[in-house]
Formats: sequence, structure tokens, C-alpha cells
Amino acid sequence: MKSSFYACLLAMMMVAGCRDGSGRRFIGELVTPDASPQVEAVAEEDEDDSDELIAEEPMPMAADELFDDFIFNFASNRRLQLERIDFPLIINSGSKVDTVQKDEWEMERFFMQQGEYTLIFDSEDQKELVKDTAVSHAIVEKIFLDSEFIRQYLFSRKSGQWRLYEVRNQTLPKNPNASFIAFYHQFVSDSAFQRESLANEIDFTGPDPDDDFSQMEGVITPDFWDAFAPELPQHLIFNIVYGQQDVSSTEKIFLLRGIANGQETEVTFQQEDGCWKLTKLTE
Repeated sequence: MKSSFYACLLAMMMVAGCRDGSGRRFIGELVTPDASPQVEAVAEEDEDDSDELIAEEPMPMAADELFDDFIFNFASNRRLQLERIDFPLIINSGSKVDTVQKDEWEMERFFMQQGEYTLIFDSEDQKELVKDTAVSHAIVEKIFLDSEFIRQYLFSRKSGQWRLYEVRNQTLPKNPNASFIAFYHQFVSDSAFQRESLANEIDFTGPDPDDDFSQMEGVITPDFWDAFAPELPQHLIFNIVYGQQDVSSTEKIFLLRGIANGQETEVTFQQEDGCWKLTKLTE
């Protein structure tokens, strides 16, 4: 049962947020958005220690059952990545279609070098698709917020094996989540807009400061939001589409998940009168 916890405010001031994310750019010969300086800097630094991420061991057969298991292997194993791409790979930029040959491909590590990744769900039910072995189509989206550009990697499971068969470059307005992504970008970069986009009462679930093994529930009002607000990525985010998207959904669940530690921050937004409002925070 929910209870007010304003008396615990000082204890909860130390609730930890999540680190900001960034990534690296795609191969230079393709259509490439203007990445932010933060993204470029990480690309140069991480290139030197790329060998630490590249394992040559064969992927377990069971990893093809769930796309999540497969994509982590695909993003960290150079040999597997080359084996699981349909070359010549189609690069679809709308008005222009190119192809990339195997010897031209530069390994794509997606979110592996930033320690965390993000997901956008249309509902609680859609979150269950992550564990659904019947899913046979998935799209990994690399979303450049500053340049309003999205690169989609299209995967399909054929004969029991996940394979990358196409890359699509698109501007933000063409994406089914365009309205929410544009909102999210302003939400994380404009503090005044963020405060305006808070519900009058925000449901909160988080760690109990008095018990490391318990969760506490309560309600946050906008006046106390700064004490609980998580740090969300501002320049580059990822999304994985499992199967179909519900373009009519008035709910978005933004999930930030740590790769090594499994820590999660979940922020839920509801659309009210055409405007998105933050209604729930779970840590």
C-alpha cells in the first residue's frame, strides 16, 4: 500500500541516478548524421580498446532463441557479426539505396561500449516480448537526438538463426516514435520544460534507505522532483523494437538498463491532451 514519504526526503536525496550514454558513429562512407562532440570523443577513445570486447568463441546455440541474447553476442564478436550479415548488405536511405560488401563492413558495437542501453515500450504488455521466443523480427534503433536522425538495423530469424539483412537511415519524423522522441529530447535538455512535463503526482518505487533488500513506494510531487530525478542520456539513445509497434499508444515506458550490473531505471510517460507527462519512476 502506498504511503507518503516526504519525511524520508533527506534520506532519499542520495538515490543514485544513471549515467549519461553516448556511442560511436557508423562506417564513414555511408550517410552519417552530425554526431555531437561527446559522441565523437567516445568513438576515438573506445577504438583503442576495442579488442577487449571482441571474443572469438562460438556463440551458444541457445542464444538464438531470444534476440537479447543474440544481439549482445553479435555486438561483441567480430567473427559472428560477419557470419550473421546478409552481404551485400542493403543500406536504404529512402531516396537512395546502396550496398556494403563484407570487406567494407566496419564492426558495429551498438551500446556495448557505454555500459548501458535504453528501450522504449508502448505498454507493460510489450515488455514481455523481450522474453518471447516466438519473436522472429527485431529492429535495433540508434537514435541521434541532436541531429534528429535514426539508423535502424533490421534483423530476422531464419532457419533458427538471427541475421542482419538491412540498414535503414531515416529522419526523425518518419519514425513511429517521432512524437515521443522529440518530446524526450526536450525533456532531458530543458529543465523548465521538464518541470512542466511532470504529473501532479508521480508514482515512485525505489530502494528503501533503511533496508538494502526492500523497496519502498510513495508519491513524488513536482516540488520534490529534483531530489529524485534520474540522469538520462541526452545525445544518443538506443531502442529495440520486438515485432510490432503500437503507433496509437498513449503510454511510453523508457527503460535505462546497465549492461554489467543489471541496474534499471524505468520512467513512464502518459499522453494527456496531446502532451506527454511523466507519471511514474521506478528504480
